Amino acid sequence: MVDQIDFLSWRNEQYYSRYPFIDTASLVNSDGITISNELFDDASICPVGGAAGAYVGKISVIGRDITFHIYDPDNGETCSGSFNFDSSPTPQPGLIKLEDGYGRPAGILVSDHDRLTALAGAYVEGEFEFDRPQTEFVAACVIPISNYGVRGFLLDDGSVLSGDVWLVGENGVVLTVEGGMIRVDIPGDPYAAKKVCDEEGQPLDPFCGVRTINEIPPDANGDFKLLTGSNLSKDNVLRVEQSGNTLTIKAVGQRNLEP
Repeated sequence: MVDQIDFLSWRNEQYYSRYPFIDTASLVNSDGITISNELFDDASICPVGGAAGAYVGKISVIGRDITFHIYDPDNGETCSGSFNFDSSPTPQPGLIKLEDGYGRPAGILVSDHDRLTALAGAYVEGEFEFDRPQTEFVAACVIPISNYGVRGFLLDDGSVLSGDVWLVGENGVVLTVEGGMIRVDIPGDPYAAKKVCDEEGQPLDPFCGVRTINEIPPDANGDFKLLTGSNLSKDNVLRVEQSGNTLTIKAVGQRNLEP
């Protein structure tokens, strides 16, 4: 008959502790709202720019969703994660993925589907705030990540592009890497406007470059040779005329001065 377990599983070892919260965490806020010390098995808090001392600063219940808001002393709210009471217990029954304000991964809370679902009867709809001494995580569960350097691109619509990003220089923009830094040079591309024309030379854009001068097309390289006329010319050889949105360039020849 077995009367002793020599090697407890890790979760069983933590069953009677407050882990992943510190031992002194009360897990009760000023309004008497309680977080069970059995709710979470583990946690990993790693938002970009986060600091030590992370804690559950707020729990919000809206409909059938419960959201855990993670705070730290330096930044306030740094990330959050939600659980839906009606979600299926498979394939990941109690994992709450944390994301920062830009939707980037920021950690995970490990629990159990049944324990999280039990909160439906324990909490009414609303928001419940906690202070750091009440819900602080142990240091081993908090991984501060530096917020130095470029971590993503904030787009005009407020979304953030992060992860693997390709930077491509086009239309006269040249990108080079020097000493771990990206250098941007813009020498320009004189043929950039012509690239918006299709294979037949028809414009795909209101302006796609000069196609003919006096109905004469360019040479094989796409160049026009405009040569200087006699210095006895009274008038300019080149004429530029605009009619509506059309720009016409003419070579009108030269006229000598009378002797």
